[in-house]
Amino acid sequence: CPLPDLELENLFRELRARLLVSISDLTGSPGELKFQSVLALQCFTNEFIYNQSEHEDASLAACEMPVKQALSNGDQPSPTSILCLASYRPLNQYEWSSSLLVTDEIKDVFTRQVVEPNQEAKLKPALSVLGDITDEVSSRVRDQYEVSAYPRWINLRLPLKPALISKVIEEIKLKLSDDKIKDVQSPEILIAGCGTGQHSIESAARFKGSRVLAIDLSLSSLSYAKRKTDELGIQTIDYMQADILDLGKLNRQFDIVESAGVLHHMDDPLAGWRVLTDCLKPGGLMKIGLYSEMARQHIVKLRQEISEAGIGSGDAAMKSFRKTVMTSDQNHHKSVLNSNSFYSLSELKDFLFHMQEHRFTIPQIQNCLSELGLKFCGFEADKTVSHFKIKNTHKDDPYSLDKWEAYEEANPRAFAGMYQFWCQK
Repeated sequence: CPLPDLELENLFRELRARLLVSISDLTGSPGELKFQSVLALQCFTNEFIYNQSEHEDASLAACEMPVKQALSNGDQPSPTSILCLASYRPLNQYEWSSSLLVTDEIKDVFTRQVVEPNQEAKLKPALSVLGDITDEVSSRVRDQYEVSAYPRWINLRLPLKPALISKVIEEIKLKLSDDKIKDVQSPEILIAGCGTGQHSIESAARFKGSRVLAIDLSLSSLSYAKRKTDELGIQTIDYMQADILDLGKLNRQFDIVESAGVLHHMDDPLAGWRVLTDCLKPGGLMKIGLYSEMARQHIVKLRQEISEAGIGSGDAAMKSFRKTVMTSDQNHHKSVLNSNSFYSLSELKDFLFHMQEHRFTIPQIQNCLSELGLKFCGFEADKTVSHFKIKNTHKDDPYSLDKWEAYEEANPRAFAGMYQFWCQK
């Protein structure tokens, strides 16, 4: 995963530059090559978010020249040079990458930077498509994620074995208004906005006997998700490109609907939420993730700065603004340095540069639930719930949104990630 630590980033960025400018002095020892390999893997995982100097730009051109020369002569370049280049730019972006002989020294990097992207490109045309994306905001959001499939991930922490719905409900202590859902043995699950597959794979691994339909706007994200799903040997997930607004075309209802971090990027979140509610069976469970107005005030301030300064969402512009934040003494700048999303380029774009963002308060969530005919069943946030229970000791307190409103006022950063909660139709 991207390493969310500024000191480590500064160290690795400096080491990457030193390796590049002194490449002629490197011995190509097993220790050097191993370090170069894991550094290139880290840089690929964080999408080359480290800044680089003009001196490095010139050195990169000088480093590539002998590589191209060797290949044109029918020889193989040194793994030292290949790994050095791969720590600045994905190998699949070099036209000569297909001519490389894949040795043990470069195998891991070549697999990650060439083989796996090629697999995704082959999977993309075979993905199911519900229909054209016609909503203007949905189209713009799709375009963002086609360029920056979100998030780039390698491994997940999955449960050793899936559990029945009744067991999951018991573990996360949901308060139901209808217990019939506990009797469902093979739940049909909709993941609305699955991104690159973390959410869909985790849900498939969580619920025993489940069958999952995972949709997203972005074919790039879906092909990444499909590759990772195949890699893990999971056969219970179907992927489809679709807009939440068009899900009525499926003419299908599900036992569980999950949508985390998606509705708040729609033009009209309630309209999307209403479509998801229509896709939920009576008595079914829904998990929703929404941004908190109170917890994201520092982000609001940063987004305003970005907008007022006319800073674009291209890679160079984002890196430049990020460098400013890293060296700033302002509190709202320093506060984002502790966020994992600050340490990966596609996550940074989603975090600070997203073209569409809504935020919610707990009273607004209450109103939405009431309007949609949904009953609040509880938050899924172990540490936050445990902290809440210190002062809210009645057994029904965790299911009172009025109590949670008071708690958030006293703890404004309680939902710094998102509100993540379950409700029932």
